[in-house]
Amino acid sequence: MLTKFPTKGSKGVRFVYYTDTPADSVALAGTFNNWNDDRNYMNRMEDGTGWEIELPILKGRHLYKFVVDGEAWIVDPLNPSISEDGQNNSAITVTENGDVLIRTNEISKHHPGYMYENFTALSSPEWLKKSVIYELHLRAFTENGFRGLAEKLNYFKKMGINTLWLMPFNEVGHERRVGKYGDPYAVKDFYSIDPQFGTKEDLSFFMREAHANGIRVVLDWVLNRASFDHILTETHPEYFTHNEQGEIYYDVPHREYFAGLEFSSRDMRKYVIEAMKYWISEFDFDGIRLDDSDITPYDFLTEIKRALQEVKTDLILISQSYDEYHHLESCDLTYNGNPRILIRQMIDRTITQTDFITIYNSYKYSFPKNALRMNWLEDKEQSRIGEYLGIEHAEPAASILLTLEGVPLIMMGQEFNEHTMETWASLFDEYKLNWDSFDTGMFEHYKFLTRLRTSQPAFWAGELEFVRNSENMVLSFIRQHEGVKFLIIVNLSEDSVLVQLDQAADEFIKDRSNMLYRTGRDDLHAEKDGSALGVNSYETILYKMGECMKEEGL
Repeated sequence: MLTKFPTKGSKGVRFVYYTDTPADSVALAGTFNNWNDDRNYMNRMEDGTGWEIELPILKGRHLYKFVVDGEAWIVDPLNPSISEDGQNNSAITVTENGDVLIRTNEISKHHPGYMYENFTALSSPEWLKKSVIYELHLRAFTENGFRGLAEKLNYFKKMGINTLWLMPFNEVGHERRVGKYGDPYAVKDFYSIDPQFGTKEDLSFFMREAHANGIRVVLDWVLNRASFDHILTETHPEYFTHNEQGEIYYDVPHREYFAGLEFSSRDMRKYVIEAMKYWISEFDFDGIRLDDSDITPYDFLTEIKRALQEVKTDLILISQSYDEYHHLESCDLTYNGNPRILIRQMIDRTITQTDFITIYNSYKYSFPKNALRMNWLEDKEQSRIGEYLGIEHAEPAASILLTLEGVPLIMMGQEFNEHTMETWASLFDEYKLNWDSFDTGMFEHYKFLTRLRTSQPAFWAGELEFVRNSENMVLSFIRQHEGVKFLIIVNLSEDSVLVQLDQAADEFIKDRSNMLYRTGRDDLHAEKDGSALGVNSYETILYKMGECMKEEGL
């Protein structure tokens, strides 16, 4: 029996599923069929040992599960690659030649994957590489909409945030609405502003103030769908998908309040692109985050990129996907939820420091050269990081997020251990961040690391070199650029430890004046000269060598 599937077949991608448990049906559900389990039923193999199916699947990253007897959703036992989305899906990438790529831990700098060897990511503007992105929803974050958010700009400046991502502020559909306010992603009119957030003049004022304070702003765009009562469902029904009964619907389960966009309609595509252009030309947005772009035709993403760059040359697109191909012609950032997952696994002791490094590099060298990933600990579909890891691990997790390669994302309230937001569904009803739970120590930690990251090229233009150490629960690595070097040491353990570091760390720790920052007590010292270092429980220690750019507190 082959041990690794799926694979390229004669009619597309061949999936097989073996089970010792009797089953009446097995279906294949994934991003390629909008996660529907009522189609793509697998066939029993002639020898009765399992189930199989071949499907023509377009190039790009695809996530999937097997659905057994319409109830049990199961990852593929023959596929070692699990998605970074935190939802435990099997993952494959289909090449332009129809070959199937499966990420394994054997992929590394010395044995890079197909995409790294053959492709280079499109070039992105420097401002994006320097970014720390902060995601927020207006009603939840502040009073008085855009005007209220303008009054919060000093908060972001103090923290060092230089890029804001505004979740949808458009008018939300009423028909089939869930909750008082409805899903903010169920947009009724792509050109609208919900009056509760202000007027066009208020938005213009906010954008001017943000830019005057050196802060870029990204618009959240609902790419595949609109509200069921969108203003065009009656005048242009051909812009939307229809079921077998000829009714407008959205071909994703449990999303009855949406109307799906019909991508085969050239006029629909033109309408959407023109609407995007409106927000850029009228309000000077700096980028667009594309919701559910993993189920959007690749050629449409490329159309969007080319059209919008004609309006603003340094505009960026953020893809809510984990797709290697999105880096080639369309998107500047793809999602990366690996920090959240790998930190959890280290805490659970299911992986070690060595495993973290191996898995991290397997993803890095699976993507095109120079691909920028947006790293997150919290996502709108996931719980708070303090709840997921345990509150004591939130601080060291932040240290890792803000010092790795890529572009960090912070969800509103994450920086002060806000704990009442569950997922984006919290926004369907009356919801405000609980500012009364403000954790000053956590905020100061985020503030220091964010300001350090945005002021020091080592973190956004420099190299990353992992430093091996003697403790399975400790991560250590060097970031460096043009003679300025930082050593980052993060202890995820509840124990204070004496860490023996590789020789690469010797030059940092032999002189205590190189220590830039630490979160624990300064009462654990090396037992001897050289590369042994006492580290407190859950502690972060940063060393720096070379001339450090002068920035408040750094």
